[in-house]
Amino acid sequence: MSMRCPDDPTEVFSDAESFCAAHMCSLEPVVVENAPESEPSATSTAGGARPERQPWSTKVCWHCDTESPVETNVECLRDGCGRSLTPPALYLKFRDGEVELDRGGQADLGRRGEHGHVFRGFPNVSRRHAVIGVDADGRAWLSPSSTPNGTFVNGTELAPSIHTTLRCGDVIRFAADAEGTVTLYDL
Repeated sequence: MSMRCPDDPTEVFSDAESFCAAHMCSLEPVVVENAPESEPSATSTAGGARPERQPWSTKVCWHCDTESPVETNVECLRDGCGRSLTPPALYLKFRDGEVELDRGGQADLGRRGEHGHVFRGFPNVSRRHAVIGVDADGRAWLSPSSTPNGTFVNGTELAPSIHTTLRCGDVIRFAADAEGTVTLYDL
């Protein structure tokens, strides 16, 4: 998707379209910033440095921040949480759900499959919109599928089938408004 309605920038259109019927206006091209030349697969970060990994401890639940009264606990004791006190390597939080991956794991993201419930409220997200993964060494990445509605990291549209390295705090967006935040944990 590389065309937008000037009256509503959240509406994105394919290159073949030139008119927004809802707002009765011509579409404008989307301006896409390029990734830095020194690291073509890495995303740029505006506003300075971010931590590479989120710190954590088994003394506090990484998910709900509940303190663990006993150091030997391995699960959160808060009702409704009950998660392992050891976080996943990657945690991706969307409005309607979460995706967790351990090192060496990957997942298809879109309206179908294991994480389909996360995107059910977003009809412009493709059935298989992208693949996200964490290598055995802890490097997190995102690889968009060829979809007409686009995949973005920190506002920059990604080219299909190219692995883009993710960093803690990156914001992923599928299509117009399925937005999630990346948290990486050092394990």
